[in-house]
Amino acid sequence: MTLKIDSKLETELTPEQVSEHQTLTRDEKLERIREMKFELERQTGRGTADLEQVEARMAAIKLAMARAKNR
Repeated sequence: MTLKIDSKLETELTPEQVSEHQTLTRDEKLERIREMKFELERQTGRGTADLEQVEARMAAIKLAMARAKNR
């Protein structure tokens, strides 16, 4: 699936911004948030992420996922 996100914004969006994005479809939002979750899990597996940061990011991802599913 190819996302229709402006390339300059693609790496700048937070999970919350993705869930609130006006031009992305529901499926595109969910896919982008899943990618964020996968990347976080990958960083955690490598031991390159701080536990507090991981917990905060995962909470943001879960909240964004819930919002995107309900829109």
